[in-house]
Amino acid sequence: MKHKFNVKHLLIWFIAVLLYASIAYGQHYISIYLENGDHLKGSWLGGNETSIQIEVYNQQLSIPLREIVYITAFDDALSIPNEAAEKHFLNGQTFLQLEMYERAKASFMKAIDEYPKYTDAHYQLARLYETEGNTDEALKYFGHVVKIDPNAYSMEAKFKQAGDAYLAAEEYRKAVNAYLLLFRIYPDRYGVEEAAYSAGFLLADELDEPEQALKVLQDAVAYFPESQYLERASYLIGSLLSSLGNADMAMKTLTDFIQAYPQSRWLGDAYMARGDAYMQLRQNTNAFADYNSVSPYTSNLKLKNEARKKRSEAAWTIYTVSDGLPSNQIQAIAIDGETLWIGTPKGLAQIDFSTGTWQPVTDITDHINTLFDEEKPIDVRALAVDKQELWIGTLNHGIIRYSKTSTFPDIFDRRKGLPDNTIYDIKIDPEEVWIGTFAGIARYTRSTGEWKHYSKASDGLPADDIVALAVTPDRVWVGTSQNGIGVYNRTMDIWQSFGALDNLDLKAGSEIVSFDVSTEKVFFTWNYSVDKANGYGEIRQSDLSSTVEAVLRFVDLVPYQSIYVAAGSNTVWIATNGGVWIKTGAGWRDPIEFPSSRISIPIVSCIDLGVGAAWIGTADGLAKIDTSAIYGNN
Repeated sequence: MKHKFNVKHLLIWFIAVLLYASIAYGQHYISIYLENGDHLKGSWLGGNETSIQIEVYNQQLSIPLREIVYITAFDDALSIPNEAAEKHFLNGQTFLQLEMYERAKASFMKAIDEYPKYTDAHYQLARLYETEGNTDEALKYFGHVVKIDPNAYSMEAKFKQAGDAYLAAEEYRKAVNAYLLLFRIYPDRYGVEEAAYSAGFLLADELDEPEQALKVLQDAVAYFPESQYLERASYLIGSLLSSLGNADMAMKTLTDFIQAYPQSRWLGDAYMARGDAYMQLRQNTNAFADYNSVSPYTSNLKLKNEARKKRSEAAWTIYTVSDGLPSNQIQAIAIDGETLWIGTPKGLAQIDFSTGTWQPVTDITDHINTLFDEEKPIDVRALAVDKQELWIGTLNHGIIRYSKTSTFPDIFDRRKGLPDNTIYDIKIDPEEVWIGTFAGIARYTRSTGEWKHYSKASDGLPADDIVALAVTPDRVWVGTSQNGIGVYNRTMDIWQSFGALDNLDLKAGSEIVSFDVSTEKVFFTWNYSVDKANGYGEIRQSDLSSTVEAVLRFVDLVPYQSIYVAAGSNTVWIATNGGVWIKTGAGWRDPIEFPSSRISIPIVSCIDLGVGAAWIGTADGLAKIDTSAIYGNN
């Protein structure tokens, strides 16, 4: 601690203060300049109204006040500058009084060169630069002062003013440095609370330094737990933890924030950050719910769009060859209770979900896959299953029927009842099996084993290129690749072209892709040629009235035959490579986009709905959407 006094002006004040200091702090060390030019250094012994007493080299001296020009008191003898430094400092002081500021600066700098820890010289330089408006240099020298002796001057106002000036000038790095100096050196002074939080906010929002921002904000909250800035800091701490991969702590922190500040302006951001944490923890359902909660709490369109994309990412689980599938190209799906049958160009896969986890089973599929060629598994294009049998349609080997009560499968091809060995679709009911081929339809009666063929030439089908089927108790619906829909009346044993009945051919495309049925309706999808839209239609079974919606317009995105339908109890799902649409009683929901990080080319080939999940076959793997997340956030 230093005490500086100009004796000619403040003799009485000097003695009073110095005497107080001797009592309060104990021994002091004195540097005195006399009028005759002498410079004395020694230990303070005391003083009165006419003189002071010091000890120099074990000799006690009494110095009359009238002979003293300048005196400085120090706590430590080692901190007394050398004589050359003090002379330069005194010259600087003289130049200051004469308003010769550049010469004053030069003198103070010389003093520092002579004695780098000359606190007073650093301070006076800082003041000069501050007066000039040079905040950078002023802050540098103020910083030197507190590093040398934090108690020499009260500097908190200087650091706060510098930080505020830098902030106003958008010099965020410099503002942070000034605020952190203030926080670390004077944590208990006025204005430090705002400075500490401001430094953390700037590091997070402007400088993108999450690790440093997290540390500063955690320190600020620990030191100022009742701050007016706590709300924003609490959100940011959770968000930063999430971005840094500390998912468990982020989830807890953000949950506390959401509960504590239900009306916060950062609530939407908090849901987004917590969704990211849930994704890191692979809790996709919770992540989906949080991403879905962002939009109601923000007006930020960018944030809403980002949440929508992340919601789509969270909706998906993708299974590939690394999970035991024969190929990433999924061509057919059949759900059999807690078993999933999957068809690929490289064979059949069976997945058991009875334990709640993905469990490949190979005892059946290994045998079926090698029925024709041990080196080349079957190319599975269609699947249908019930409690008794699994029917497998292939690209060029016809149909394989696997009985669950038998260990040896049956094979049906052109030599055994099929019009063609290339199978596009299979539908089964308790009495019959219907099979679509590129040479018409085959019907198999399960009780007798009898086969019957239907074709355009002999039975009036709209065409022989049968790519999709739907079977109801009264009718069989067939979709062709070029000529629309045909319908078979099972009671009257007649075929009709459905488009002609309802003028449907003028409203829907003729390239039918898929069917599905509910208790009341038949659903279908089609492709137009490239210059028109894909579409979706419904046919009411009671009166065969129909409605169509050409609303899925992705001319540049959806490739040929990439639009598939699946019907739930109260929903309709449409899967295309542009995303998945869900229709509820309230209408169409926003599309769920495929996760671009995991599916590079989302070409869709099938969709099926199981308990708690929608399964979609793509060219990049089997995609699963957790329907509890979807239905839980209407």
